[in-house]
Amino acid sequence: MHTQFAALLLVMATWSIPVQGSDLPMPQTRLPSGILQSVENATVRSADHGLVLERIDRGVPMQLHFADCQGIGVEREAAQWWIVPTGLAKGPVHANHDFWVLPADPMSQNKSWHLDVKGAELTASAQGAGLVVSLDAQSLALSTDEARPHSDPFGNRFALNIQQGPALENALAAFYWGTMLPSVVEKTMAAHFPYSSGYVLSTLNVQSYAGSYPAVDHEFQIRGRVAMATEADLDIVQRMLALQFKLMDDDPEKLYRSPTSVQPNGTREYHIRRDSKDAHQNAAMFPLTANIEVLEESWHYYAARKDAAWLRSNIAHLENAAGWVLQNTDSYGRAWSDVYYEDQVIKDGRETEAQAFAAHAFQLLADMESLLGRKDQATLYAATSRKMAAALIAPLPDGYWNPRTHRFVDWVDRNGQAHDHTPLLANTLPLTFGYATEAQTAAVQQLMEANAAQFEQFPSFVAADIAAYDSSEMGTAGPYDLSAAGRYWYWDAAFRAVQDQNALLARQLETVAAEGSRNGYFMGERYDMDHVYYIDGKDAHGAEKYYEYPNVYAAVLINKYLGLEIPADADLSVSPHLVEYGEVEFANPAYAVRYSYNAEGFTLKNLAAKTRRVDVDLSALGSAHGAWKITAPVPRVGVRFHMELAPGQQASWVPAP
Repeated sequence: MHTQFAALLLVMATWSIPVQGSDLPMPQTRLPSGILQSVENATVRSADHGLVLERIDRGVPMQLHFADCQGIGVEREAAQWWIVPTGLAKGPVHANHDFWVLPADPMSQNKSWHLDVKGAELTASAQGAGLVVSLDAQSLALSTDEARPHSDPFGNRFALNIQQGPALENALAAFYWGTMLPSVVEKTMAAHFPYSSGYVLSTLNVQSYAGSYPAVDHEFQIRGRVAMATEADLDIVQRMLALQFKLMDDDPEKLYRSPTSVQPNGTREYHIRRDSKDAHQNAAMFPLTANIEVLEESWHYYAARKDAAWLRSNIAHLENAAGWVLQNTDSYGRAWSDVYYEDQVIKDGRETEAQAFAAHAFQLLADMESLLGRKDQATLYAATSRKMAAALIAPLPDGYWNPRTHRFVDWVDRNGQAHDHTPLLANTLPLTFGYATEAQTAAVQQLMEANAAQFEQFPSFVAADIAAYDSSEMGTAGPYDLSAAGRYWYWDAAFRAVQDQNALLARQLETVAAEGSRNGYFMGERYDMDHVYYIDGKDAHGAEKYYEYPNVYAAVLINKYLGLEIPADADLSVSPHLVEYGEVEFANPAYAVRYSYNAEGFTLKNLAAKTRRVDVDLSALGSAHGAWKITAPVPRVGVRFHMELAPGQQASWVPAP
């Protein structure tokens, strides 16, 4: 903590702070402290955790001057939380709860500053590379933190005392504060857009594109925010879902299609077709993607908040989304999706990964219907899911499994030709969702091991043999998605977690964290190549400061590796995949938990002020993945446990003999 702080008074007065090691005050008039350059119209005194300002002239706001910085405000309005970053704002921003001022450089030795606004009105305006902050309040508490705080916007801390913990923790903080929060522009850049609420950018480099993208991008924006699980992030998710429902309602064809994007001027891209490089083929881009994704997104939002009223008020939107998918599903249960994720691969037909996602999403829709007591609808959608899953694992030509090569194909075009370059997700998703047969599971596991060098290039490459895509399979703009985009990594990591491949999960996270640190914790669009295509010494092509890896990193680290999630049927789920002993703590009220794994066993403490229902799965811990014996609160043996923990209560396990 600093012992000297800046102040510049508008009146003829001085302020004093204790000198370190002395009880005597030392008068100061101006002394810069990191990015905080000066304070006007306030006396300043040191406090236990920082500074307290007291306004001098009650008719004039206090004013603070910061240099080389960016600001992120927290606003409470209309019973919701709003994140208000300064980065792309064209004018002043306002906050009435918290305001954070961060050094522009995430690697800076200077501290960030947290201003505890709590009900007062704060205004921040750009001044060159700095900010001028005005506050109409009688007092203000300030505290310092890391350049990228290891906390959420409300100051709730997280700590990873595990192998590579500092690197992983630094990356989570930097990705969250540097990309995830600044990409929320609802009240700044998008404030006067035709669609503003729920408008979240895919890239902070708006010269590349400034749209909001329900197809693909919203899925992972939402995954990252659900993983962070703050009330502010969950409010953003709720508004992003509302935006998608509104865009479906506004479909001019009244088909309830969710568009690929909505642009700043309100233009909605509901139908995009692209030609192949040789002009012999074409395909639609993402015609079903957002409609399928919104079903799972809504499930995770419901699980995070257990908000049955929200679910009931939006179930018709979800059924409309499903209706468009069913209009493109044949009598055999096969979804003719064209392109699902890869926007420069010409998949003109039925795609394996889309089939897997559709089967999974329709089961989640059935679960949501069941939660609402809508038995007929639940039965209908569950049957649809089973039919889709059966088609997924059926052999060619009816299904997607090639019995000759012992793997799933990538897609089957409208002429009946199967396309197969050993795709990653087409093969792992049927296992991840539990649809594959025992023989298919064994074959895919062998396939993944045999092609590990290709699949794990960054992570995670879209296919093992990307050099084999021909000019009829690639789009005119080039092979942009024959790469290691974050979207593939998320589902690769989900597969590795199901397989209990803890060491690989850890290595993936460490790789992304290290790459982030080399680039100021900004990640380019599609960390691709310098591999087969675009051999130019660059590892990324496309938009800079892209949303994908930061959001996916948060989801993989928190949900898959640390094993913290909020399930629909409990308050907290804990299923760690750690490779070494250590301790993890998240003070965020959604998690409010500390767990420790060491040679003696595993302990879990409820840090919340209320009793909570907790699911614990320890099957991935320990080399033998053997059983565990819980010693408190109720002794028994197993690997999966469901319990209630009172405030401050701790549960303990030891390896079963």
